[in-house]
Amino acid sequence: MSLYRAFDLRIHSEILLPELIPLENADQEADVKIVRSTVDFPDLEPTSIHRRGIMAQSAEDVNGAIYLRWEGVAGYKAVNGDTLYIEPYTDDAELLSLFTVSEALGCILLQRGLLLLHASSVQVGSVAYSFLGEPGAGKSTTATAFVKHGSHLLSDDLTAICFDDNNRPFVLPAYPQLKIWENTVNGLNFDKSELTPVAEGINKFSLRPGVNFPAEPIPLAKIFLLHDRPELPATQKFSPVEAPIELVRHFPLSARLLRGKVHQRHFQQSSWCATHAQIWNKRRPAGFAALEKWVSEQHSA
Repeated sequence: MSLYRAFDLRIHSEILLPELIPLENADQEADVKIVRSTVDFPDLEPTSIHRRGIMAQSAEDVNGAIYLRWEGVAGYKAVNGDTLYIEPYTDDAELLSLFTVSEALGCILLQRGLLLLHASSVQVGSVAYSFLGEPGAGKSTTATAFVKHGSHLLSDDLTAICFDDNNRPFVLPAYPQLKIWENTVNGLNFDKSELTPVAEGINKFSLRPGVNFPAEPIPLAKIFLLHDRPELPATQKFSPVEAPIELVRHFPLSARLLRGKVHQRHFQQSSWCATHAQIWNKRRPAGFAALEKWVSEQHSA
C-alpha cells in the first residue's frame, strides 16, 4: 500500500496514484484509505458527468454512502469520508488513477464537509484564485497561463475549499498536474516534448509544475466565472446574494447529492466565499496574447 498527499490529507491506496504527491513513510496513519473490493451497488441513476466520453452513474444509500460507477473502468463506494472502495473493471493503471483522483475522491471530500467546485485554482502571491465555467470555458487554459507567469498550481478540474473558525475560505492544494489541450500547449508556447500525453482525450497533455507545490491551504481571494457571451459585460462583480446561486451551478458531482443538509451547507459555504472573496463574471480574453496580458495585469495588481 502506498501513501500519498492531496487536499491536505494523507491517503493510503492499494492502487497506484502517480498524479498525487508520494510520502516516504507509508506506515504513518492515513486520513483516507483507498481499498480494492467488490462493490454491491444499489439502483444507480445517470449523471451529467462525463469523462473520456463515459457517463458516470451514481447513487447514495440511507447510511450516506456514495456510489459512483464508470462502465468499463471502475466502480466506487465512498464511506464516512475516510474509505473509498474501488472495484476495477480494467487493468489500465493510468485509467484507474485518472478516474479515482477526480470525482471518486471528490465523494470522500464531500463527506468530509468541504465545499467542492468544478474549478481550476492557482496561488497568486499569498492568495488563491479559482476559475469556474462551463466545459470549454477555459478553466485549465487560464490556470496554465497563470502558472506560466509564476503562479503555483493548486488544483485542476476539482477545487476543494475549507473554512477557518471565522468562516474564511481556503483552497486545499490538490496535486501538481494540469491537463491541457494541444492548442493551449501551442498557444502558450510550451515545449510539447517536455509534456506527457494523458489518457483523458486526444491531443491532451499533462503539465506537472511540481516545484514548490504548496503544502498548506491558501486563503481564497477571487473567483472568476469564465464565459464567452458578448451580451454580458467583460467583467461584472457578483453581489453576496447572487454568488451562492452561481456557485451551486458548478458543483462537480451528481446534482442529486445536493439535497437536505448537504445543500444547506453548500449554500452557507458559498455565502461565506462571497463574504470573504471577490466573485466576478469574466469574459474569456479573446486569444492567447490577450489572456497573457490579463494574467500579467493580475500579477501586478
